This record gives sequence, C-alpha cells and structure tokens, in this order.
Amino acid sequence: TSLTGQLSGCNVLTRDQSWIINQHVYTATDASLRIQDGTIIGGNDTSSYIVIDKDSKIFAVGTKYAPITFTDKDQSSGTVGLWGGLTLIGNANMSGTQLSYEVDPSFIAGEGVADDSSGVLKHVKVLNSATEVEPDRETNGLSMVGVGSGTVVEDITVDYSGDDGVEIWGGTVNLENVSISNCTDDHLDVDSMYVGTIENLTIDATMGYAAIEMSGTGTVLTLDGFTINVDGFAENTSAEGGIFFKKAGVGGKFYNGTINYNTAFAGAIYSQQVPELANIDFGNVTINTTGAVGDYDFVDQTNDATDGATEIRAIFDTNTTNAVNYN
Repeated sequence: TSLTGQLSGCNVLTRDQSWIINQHVYTATDASLRIQDGTIIGGNDTSSYIVIDKDSKIFAVGTKYAPITFTDKDQSSGTVGLWGGLTLIGNANMSGTQLSYEVDPSFIAGEGVADDSSGVLKHVKVLNSATEVEPDRETNGLSMVGVGSGTVVEDITVDYSGDDGVEIWGGTVNLENVSISNCTDDHLDVDSMYVGTIENLTIDATMGYAAIEMSGTGTVLTLDGFTINVDGFAENTSAEGGIFFKKAGVGGKFYNGTINYNTAFAGAIYSQQVPELANIDFGNVTINTTGAVGDYDFVDQTNDATDGATEIRAIFDTNTTNAVNYN
C-alpha cells in the first residue's frame, strides 16, 4: 500500500500489509498516524521521507519482539542513504527565533509549549536512511524539530544513516534507550537551544565525523547512562571526536558513562571554541583512549589551547568519580 502526500484524520498502518512511502509524506493539523507493532514501512527511494508536523501525532508503539521498522522498500542490510527518514516537528521551540526544518523550510516549529506532545515512538528502528536533498540540506535517520517533553521516545535504534543518525533542533524532548551506529556524519547531533535528557545511550561509531556534536547557543544536552565506542574514523582526518563541543555557548552534562576512543584523530572530548562552562558537568565518566596524555583525550580543534579543551578538562578533573585511562 502506497503512502504519499498529506495524511489527514486518523491513519492506521497494520502489520499485515506492506507500506511504501512515496516521496514526501506529511500529516495535516490534528491528524494522527498509528502503527501496529511488527509493521514494516519502506521508503521507495531517496526522495521519500515522512514528516509528522506540529499539531499532529504519531503513535508508533512496537514491542521488544515486534518492533516497528522504517527502512527502504527492499529492506536492505547495511546500506546507507536508500530513503529519506522520519521527522517530528513540535511546538516546543524555546529559542525565540523561527525554527524550521532544514530539508523543507515550510515546516516551522511552534513555540513555547515545553511539554508539547508529538505522540509516541517506542521500540522503533530506522534503517538505511538519510540522503542529501540539496547541498547542505540532508535528511537524517530520526529528526526532531522543536519537539516537546510530552513526546515519548524510547527504545530507538538508528543504523546505517547516510547523514546524522539522530538530529534534534531545539525543543525539550527526552529520549530513553537509544542505539545509534554506522552513520556517515554525526551519530547524535543536537542544536538550536535543545535542552533535554537522553538516558541509556549507546553509540558505535565505525565511520562518520562525530559520535556526538553539540552546537547552538543555549543548547544543553544531558546524558545519563551512556557508552560511546569510536573505532572508526581511521581514514578521516576531518573527524570531530567522541563528544564535540562545536562553537561557543554550548553546554553538556554527562553522567554514568564510558567513552572508548580508539582512533588517531580528534579526541574523546573535542572542542572548537570555549563552550558555556557553567553548563558543563561530568560525573562517574570513564574515558579509555589510545595514546598518551594529551593525544586523544581532551583536544582543541586547532591544537592551540584556546578552544576550550583545557577548561573542559579542568571541570572533568574536579570530580574524583571521573577517570581517563591511556592505552
């Protein structure tokens, strides 16, 4: 069964049918998209992606043994960029400036409703996705724009994305039990004054640029329970590290986690400019890294000790529950 164009009213996707996303699929105001557990939805080609717009909802509730899968129409294995991806847009833009979806700027997040709900994503897989629509305009595996904390996002897998795995612009949405791997750009990218918590995050970066990239003044990402494995980037001299503090004004709080950084470029903690130090914290974080002290642990992008890595390291060292091990 083909899905194309605008979806209005209540739409139900059942597991007993094959569902194909053709080109741009989006929801109308007050529409809902309900997806049964075990359902597979395939994107037809690189122009195919789905947008759950503000003032509408998705209820994609899978189970551990019957997840909901968004993939390409052929259900390929281990191939990036075969279709677009899944995007949610909400009413929790808190930046005070217009926040639009970069792939299609006609989709604009609403403002000021911190607890806004875009519905439920639970036990959902997004595979083989993300393509370049135009230069510097790419879809991702899972994109969220101004999505509020009333949205449930739990038990999410994103694998083989041709751009970012999960990208969040603004909003207050929280995520739980998230696994991201094999992305060609950033695995997790947060921007535009996003302030939310991700619990139990696993990233396996075998290619791409950064495991986590943070940008946008006022962005404060909180991680509680995480494992970041970086074993790729071996041929990528433009690598951007395990956790990348990009630009000034960014904050991040990291608790109960491990970074295994096994590559000879960038660093486990990588900084481009001095971030918002008052919004940075580490607790019970262990970094295991290749090389000696200063090689690939806390690194300035320009290697001139002016980009924030020294200041971030000082915060890290104030808590004795944190540790760095050199291999």
